[in-house]
Amino acid sequence: MSDEAGLLSEDALEKYAAELRDKGTVVIAPETLFTQHELARIDQLQSDIPEEEVRKGDANDSHNVFVKRVRVDPPGHYPSNASGTASAQIIQLLERTERVAALRNIFGASSKYVIRRCQMHRMVSGSFVGIHLDAESDPDFEYSVIIQLARDFEGGEFVVYPSEGEPQVFCPKMETVLITTCSFWHEVRPVHAGERRSLVYFCSKHSGANRRIFEYSAVAREIG
Repeated sequence: MSDEAGLLSEDALEKYAAELRDKGTVVIAPETLFTQHELARIDQLQSDIPEEEVRKGDANDSHNVFVKRVRVDPPGHYPSNASGTASAQIIQLLERTERVAALRNIFGASSKYVIRRCQMHRMVSGSFVGIHLDAESDPDFEYSVIIQLARDFEGGEFVVYPSEGEPQVFCPKMETVLITTCSFWHEVRPVHAGERRSLVYFCSKHSGANRRIFEYSAVAREIG
């Protein structure tokens, strides 16, 4: 990482951790958790993963987004990589030792977390992610980490609805990392122009099978 001292300094970590505790969401500047080279590598790897259009979430919430599965977390099963070598390499990159340590400090975690689900989102004009709660996909999701991989788009604001106070509206910039608690409702507003792309992964201290009770259906789809 280009600024390892800044990434790992106690002051920087406490600043991010305090904001996450206070607001439930924090935005981390580019070149802090990921270098440009690492993000370019993620972009290269994801190009080999098949894409599907998703219009319905786990709780019948409405979406219009293209998704590439990197790691899946189906109810009653352990998390598993979805797309062979490309997925494995993306997860390996996300799990670099210094990055895991930094995120653990930001989360305030007392024990190691695991990546339960990971996926690419591609949103074009008219695409949106409806209001939903990540815990409805897996009750053990604690935090989502969202890496912005595109800059030439309009709209697509990430909106968080805290349990108290006004909604928080974030306009993601290229290479920023947004971390938010999975206990708040949130959405991505419609994209008006261009293409919004991001990598999203969900973290938890629970490493076992997904404990969500689920009525299986041939048309069920997962989205975070």
